[in-house]
Amino acid sequence: MVLTVQVTVQQQAQRAHQQARVQGAHLSDYIDRQFSRYQRIVDSLSRSKAVHQALDIKRAASQDTDRYLHDMQLASGASDVYLLNTSGTVVATSNWRLPYSYKGNNFAFRGYFRDAMRHHSAIDFALGQRSRKRGFYFSQAVIVAGEAAGVIVVKVNASQFEADKAALDSVQDTLFALVNENNVVLMSNAEPWRLTSLSPMTTPQRQQLKQSQQFLERIIVPAPWQWQGQAQVYIAKRKRTFVIDDTALARAPYQLLTLVPRNYLNETLVARLGVTLMCLLVLIALVEYLLVKVAGYRQLLYSERSLAEQVKQRSQELEQAQDALVRTAKLATIGQLSASVNHEINQPLSAMSAYIAASKRLIARGQYDKALSNLQLIEQLVNRVHAIAAQLKSFSQKREHKMQATSLVQTIDNALLVAGPQLKEYGVEVCYHPPNVTVWVDPYQFEQVLVNLFANACQAMEKQAVKRLRIEADSDDENVYLSIIDTGSGIEHHALSSIFEPFYTTKSEHGLGLGLSISKQIIESFQGTLSAHNHPDGGAEFLISLHQQEPQI
Repeated sequence: MVLTVQVTVQQQAQRAHQQARVQGAHLSDYIDRQFSRYQRIVDSLSRSKAVHQALDIKRAASQDTDRYLHDMQLASGASDVYLLNTSGTVVATSNWRLPYSYKGNNFAFRGYFRDAMRHHSAIDFALGQRSRKRGFYFSQAVIVAGEAAGVIVVKVNASQFEADKAALDSVQDTLFALVNENNVVLMSNAEPWRLTSLSPMTTPQRQQLKQSQQFLERIIVPAPWQWQGQAQVYIAKRKRTFVIDDTALARAPYQLLTLVPRNYLNETLVARLGVTLMCLLVLIALVEYLLVKVAGYRQLLYSERSLAEQVKQRSQELEQAQDALVRTAKLATIGQLSASVNHEINQPLSAMSAYIAASKRLIARGQYDKALSNLQLIEQLVNRVHAIAAQLKSFSQKREHKMQATSLVQTIDNALLVAGPQLKEYGVEVCYHPPNVTVWVDPYQFEQVLVNLFANACQAMEKQAVKRLRIEADSDDENVYLSIIDTGSGIEHHALSSIFEPFYTTKSEHGLGLGLSISKQIIESFQGTLSAHNHPDGGAEFLISLHQQEPQI
């Protein structure tokens, strides 16, 4: 009996420590992945053309920049996105239309601004000066001509992480606290612990916090429990002893404390003692035959109940995982469309501008037939913009693709019509002789993919002496294979595996690295493939494989 007690205590203590380590690793991985995501977003924003233009002293930031930051705030799920000049004054912000707009405010005193100007990037935690809400601030210096011309900031409310049901459901019996170097709790699923200190604060520490204005006028009081590195702690208000695992985050200078209760040890111990006593009584009172029968029946009943509980638990976990995946995919699609709408509509608008200018010259010369032809092209481009807008509405309403057998030649012609002005501006020679075949696609979305690939090819060939865009196609009984080949410098070897990832870009001032990611998703929605490699004759080649007719499933 004593041996059973000792073994039970040791086993359950080991399990509690193991559970704390596992839950701590799960939570720290979740926080690190979220921090990494927002670091990539703010890095991409720092290299966008719109942000660079807003910091140009020759041209003041316009509401177009505010709208652009607002779109990125919605797409990323951040609380606010704003841009500061070198003096720390906000020149553009996503909340420009709200009563608490940051525009004109000066945040030079904030650590995330000073650190970004000094080290080019930073992650900071602070209370919002206007909102008084806890938030993590991801900042990146905007580099122009080798120097920091300003700082772009993405703020995410701490409550957003604390309320992430999909991430925290698996740790329902676990408490966590994210603390800084002063042991101040920045984030926790236990509300009374937030913005309290887990260890006594010295006078210099309090003075430093007051000077930094990190917590504004908030007074940091002691937490209901104190921690100075010990492996477990008794929390009086919860009447429980907790095992503690501490893990350093990889992406920020914070420590994650994960607390698992040990109270269940007593329940397990009592249960084991009860089973032991019952076995002893049965051995004394019953014959061996009855003992075997009863033990077999009890084991069968226990196994059946245990199996039912496991099936129920696994079913619930699968349902939760499925809901989380659906929500994540929906948010990613809407976010990517919001970020790329300017890129997709700007091409037809640029083409219309060029055709309008040409039409004016033709009318002045009396060449009305040619001017009428241009006006007809402009009308087609207007219809194209309407089609894109309708397509975006279709995405937001969660409607299915309008899949149909579409002429490959007509689709390429439509895409070249939109990209024509840019191809002419870059002096690109277009060579293509596609076969007269059909492809099973949504024609509007397929045109978007082609326009994006043509635009990328133009930029890749910008500094090349020979600028030639080759469009080649081949087919078999079921599939069509379309190749788009440029004479640019090609794709660097290390980028081939990452080129289709969201927010990955090799361009210093153009785009956010969403075009190819969206294009690949569109082609895969047609049950096709989109791949990239370097052509043996030089330049990059993008290969699209599509079905000729509706695939039989």
